[in-house]
Amino acid sequence: MRKLWRNRPVLIALLAAALFLALAALTVGRRTASRAEDMFSTAVLPVQEAVSQMTDAVTDFFTRVFYPSAIQEENERLTRLVSAYERRLILYEAMEQENARLTELLDYASASGDFYFLTAPVTARNLNPYVDTITIRAGSRNGITEQMAAVTAQGIVGRIIEVGATYAKIRTMENEDMRISVMVERTRDEGMLGGLVMENGQMVGLKLYYLPKDADIQVGDTIVTSGLGGIFPKGLYVGKVIFLADEDNGEYDACVMSDVDFEHLEEVLVILSKDN
Repeated sequence: MRKLWRNRPVLIALLAAALFLALAALTVGRRTASRAEDMFSTAVLPVQEAVSQMTDAVTDFFTRVFYPSAIQEENERLTRLVSAYERRLILYEAMEQENARLTELLDYASASGDFYFLTAPVTARNLNPYVDTITIRAGSRNGITEQMAAVTAQGIVGRIIEVGATYAKIRTMENEDMRISVMVERTRDEGMLGGLVMENGQMVGLKLYYLPKDADIQVGDTIVTSGLGGIFPKGLYVGKVIFLADEDNGEYDACVMSDVDFEHLEEVLVILSKDN
C-alpha cells in the first residue's frame, strides 16, 4: 500500500487517462461536451500547462544548440537597435539644452528692445590661464566690427578685438587688460571694472575701482554698465559685489563676481546697433 502511495503521480496519470478514454467513448458523435467532460478538462488543465512549459523549454534549448548563429544575429540586431535609440536620446537632450539657451538669449534680446542683436556660436576659447579670448562663428559678413559689445543673459562677455569675414575674436572680462565703465545700480556711483582679484593663485572676481571716496557701496550691490566710452550701452548687468577691499588696500575698492560661465559659453549676443 505504501508503495502505491509513493507512486501517487503515476496512479493519478493512469486514472486521468482511463477517464479520458471512457469519456471519449461515451461522447462519440456528440457535438457538445458534457458536464463530466468539463470537470475532466478542469482537472487536467494544470497538467497541460506544465507539459506546455516543458515543451517550450525543450524547444528553446534545441534552438540554441542547433541554431546558435540565428540567436547571435538577433542579439546583435537588438544591440544595434539599442545603440541607435541611445544616440537619438543624446541628440534629443542636446537639442533641448540648445533650445533652452537660445530661448534665454531671445528673452534677453526681447527685453532689450532698443538694440539689434546677432546670436553667434562660440567656436574656440583661449585659456591663459582663464578664458581671456573666445572666437565666434560670425564676422564682417554678418555686420560685426571691432569694439562691438558681446553679452549673454548672465551679463557682459567682452568686446570684439578682431574681425574676419566669417569669424570674430572677443576679449572677455577674464582678460587682465579688459576695462569697462560701470556704476553701482543702487547709488549711481560710477567707477571702472577690470583686472583679476586673485586669492591663493585662483581668480575670485574682478576689481572695481575709481569710485568716489564717499561712495556708499555694500556687499550684494548690483553693478551695471554706465554707458561711458560708447561700447557698452548703459544699464547692462555686470555682476554683484562679493566683498569690499581692506582700507589699507588702495588698488581697488571692491571685488565683483560675474555670473557668466566663460568656460562653458556656447553662444553669445553681439550688439550690432541701436536700431535695425
